[in-house]
Amino acid sequence: MTTAAYAYSTADLADAAALVCFGCQPRLRPLGIPRYRDLLQRYRLDGPFRGAADAVADGLELDVIEAHQVEGLILHPREGTWLSYRLKDHPKLGVKDRLVLGLAHVAIAARAYPTPADLEEESVKRTSLTEVDDFLRRLTDRLREAAVDADGLAVPHDELQAAWKVYAKLPPSRPTATGRLSESSTQRVIKEALDWLVEQGMAYRADELGVGHYRLAHRFRVQVREAAASAAFTVLCDLRRAHLAEED
Repeated sequence: MTTAAYAYSTADLADAAALVCFGCQPRLRPLGIPRYRDLLQRYRLDGPFRGAADAVADGLELDVIEAHQVEGLILHPREGTWLSYRLKDHPKLGVKDRLVLGLAHVAIAARAYPTPADLEEESVKRTSLTEVDDFLRRLTDRLREAAVDADGLAVPHDELQAAWKVYAKLPPSRPTATGRLSESSTQRVIKEALDWLVEQGMAYRADELGVGHYRLAHRFRVQVREAAASAAFTVLCDLRRAHLAEED
């Protein structure tokens, strides 16, 4: 990354690094932290300071996606870098577990943001374990049909096909009043996916709406928008839109 010639003071660089540090803690919100709020405002209004903060992020192999007044500095680690998260890095997940958990993450995104317009609109989306589970189970037959083209030839979405086949064999295990779920159930996997989003500041538990309910944050929508070109997301969005059209 290149920036215009500018004499940054040590204080400028310290402030830029502090802002990126805040952004690396996605559950922090600037409205409740005066220093974070002030640095974010400076980033939005001060071009040279923005260049310094972008350079700090670039050095850490992070891209600055947005400086949002409520969500804060939204950062995205580059693919394969030291801060990127991959399911295969999870020490406790076998191959089938990774397939189903990956499918759950994509399904949450596709159900909430099935169209490009949804990815641009800042309205709060709500979801729940049962809604995501029902969404995927309704689409099992459609996913099976999507596995072949008009000529009956296999469509090369190997991981997606393998994931929904494993998913279809697991019981749903709807949550009880205490929220307990069977370990070998699809809703336990969906809960793990949503709880991970909560830990990353991309979702909030919405227990006032009922057990297993969540709100999806603007930060999640932005991250989905960055990854919207994935084949699995495209397939599920197509199926989601077709289902919504039938409901209308």
